[in-house]
Amino acid sequence: MIIRTLENDRLAYYSTETNPIFWDAHWKKYFSPDMYKKAERGSFVWFEKPFTTYLSREGRILEAGCGLGMYVLALRVRGYDAEGVESGAETVKMVRERYPDLPIRVGDVTCMEVPEKYYSGYISLGVMEHSINGPEVFIEEAYRVLRDDGVAIISVPSFHPLRRLKARLGLYRGQCKGLEFYQYAFTKREFIAILQKHGFRVVDEMIYDGFKGLKDEIRLFEKIVQWPVIGRRLRNWVQSCQWIEHRLGHMMLFVCRKAQETNE
Repeated sequence: MIIRTLENDRLAYYSTETNPIFWDAHWKKYFSPDMYKKAERGSFVWFEKPFTTYLSREGRILEAGCGLGMYVLALRVRGYDAEGVESGAETVKMVRERYPDLPIRVGDVTCMEVPEKYYSGYISLGVMEHSINGPEVFIEEAYRVLRDDGVAIISVPSFHPLRRLKARLGLYRGQCKGLEFYQYAFTKREFIAILQKHGFRVVDEMIYDGFKGLKDEIRLFEKIVQWPVIGRRLRNWVQSCQWIEHRLGHMMLFVCRKAQETNE
């Protein structure tokens, strides 16, 4: 069960605490050979354009919060020097049993045991939203470990127009008592301001997963897409509709460059 409520102009989700035990159980449900078929071919799925346009093959790339390591694998297939850090020890163990040479390790992405300016690229996909204290601690560490002019590719849930309309209508008033904080959804303006405050310059952006962005907000739509024929056609139409994808995507992604430090 997920309950949502409006908090300081963010959409806050309450459900279950997102600790390493939670993530181990979460990723165990999805772990299977089929999960890696696209990665083994070097597919970046949604992220083909931002990855190939902005990530360099000449330096180390980190995926901070890499889950099952699909993107680390796909990046290495494509010739990038990529590695991953994941909080769930059992998740890392599962992945390493399948891919013994895949460089992923257990760690805390808010406090990594690497020197300053160690990476040329930093990837964080659906991670920074999971702290009740906000994304700043993740962004500060990303800034520390990135070299000057390094690239960070960061995605978080979007407090998109339909969600903001529902908030104005008072439709997010669930009772969170007894539930743990799960994640935030941010407006684009707020998240860009946070990135800029911490020394990043946004150079590109994209919205993705319009299907989930719509399904989570309209109960009738969620029910219809479960129907065998009509549901499949509706799902296909939604996934091909660029307006829905760009306006109502569940996630928003920002490509940022670390501002070069200057000596005053």
